Amino acid sequence: MLRHFETINDFTQKKLLSNGYSLSQIQQELSLPGSKFFTHFANDINELLEKVLQHQYKKSTGINGNHIIESELPLSEYPKGIGTKAVLSLDEISKEQQAQIFYEKNRNFSLAHLVVEDLPVTNLCNMILKPIPEGYVFISAFSGKSAMPIPDYKMTNKQFDTCKLFWNQHVFLKKK
Repeated sequence: MLRHFETINDFTQKKLLSNGYSLSQIQQELSLPGSKFFTHFANDINELLEKVLQHQYKKSTGINGNHIIESELPLSEYPKGIGTKAVLSLDEISKEQQAQIFYEKNRNFSLAHLVVEDLPVTNLCNMILKPIPEGYVFISAFSGKSAMPIPDYKMTNKQFDTCKLFWNQHVFLKKK
């Protein structure tokens, strides 16, 4: 989840350090490419949950049974956005940009990537929650539109094919 924050607060950093993570591991995760929540919006999971759940949201179920909470936070409260998005449909980029796409491994699967000057700003947020008998386990959250999981050979054939089709039509953005 660290990959989706620009920074984390001191409490979260201390908690991670006390759980055996090194400062370099934390910094490495924070520096990974991907959508990022702006620091002025949230810099830990609790703050993120608090801010998102106080607004209207849509709840759906993903292909693996996880619950997806999607919310568009109001421009009146967040005129500069809540974060950046790092995944776009191929339809959303120009033909010139499509010619600059390259493929590289992302979580062990070769996916389309594009280097851009700046990542687009968004007010959309998605959270992934796994239902358990006692409630939910927080899986992930990111700014931007909902996306399919990255294909994984542990998935069923149907899940894998659905995810692969999605990622064949989308591109990961990386900031220069």
